[in-house]
Amino acid sequence: MTNKNKEKIDNIEEDMDQFENVGGSANDKEKVPLSFLVQWPVIQLGNTLSNMVSGYKKLFKMRPSDLKSMYLKQAKAMNQKGNITQCINFLEQIVIIDNKDYDIIYKLGVAYEKDNQNKRAARAYQRVITLKPDFAKAHYRKALLLIRNKEYADALTALEKAVELEPDSAEIHFRLGQTNDRLKKYQKAIDCFNKAVEINPEFLAVYKNMALTYDSMDNHKESLRCLKYALDIEEF
Repeated sequence: MTNKNKEKIDNIEEDMDQFENVGGSANDKEKVPLSFLVQWPVIQLGNTLSNMVSGYKKLFKMRPSDLKSMYLKQAKAMNQKGNITQCINFLEQIVIIDNKDYDIIYKLGVAYEKDNQNKRAARAYQRVITLKPDFAKAHYRKALLLIRNKEYADALTALEKAVELEPDSAEIHFRLGQTNDRLKKYQKAIDCFNKAVEINPEFLAVYKNMALTYDSMDNHKESLRCLKYALDIEEF
């Protein structure tokens, strides 16, 4: 075989080898560059941070009224779930945004009460009264806290303001009766109890308390009459 023919055969074999190796064999696996494997977690982290930054940008761009609505929605959801701590946290965020929203501050006071934070609740109700003196429910709930602390004179003042604002509230008249009884103002207590049942004739607790007040006045006849009314309501 001449050298020229041998050279042609070698070239043909070399070409065949190159043709067969194009794209690799069927058994060869696609190889991923090591640099890509190293960078992939970093890319994922970068995407996560980017999404977080975008979320914060949207949050910061929200108007105060939108933020208040968002936090209030969350507070209501937490309250329904019985998670009072988180409910308080969201309400406090609203107060940070707007510390003159007396309705939210009132709701915060109620949440504090549920969480047995009575001192904070009292401060919240007082803040409401400062912002809106005619907010009857704030005077009423402030009075209830004072009654729990046996501060009856101050409770009476708060209740008198509450009933001045809501004269048709049987509940407030009832609490006035209880407080006057604790202060041994028995006839005044009876007057308040009578006003309560005038508004709500089925108010069972009023008759029971009125019976006790009449008993303190040694008026046992009226005491028995009130107990009879109470029993009639319970049996009905």
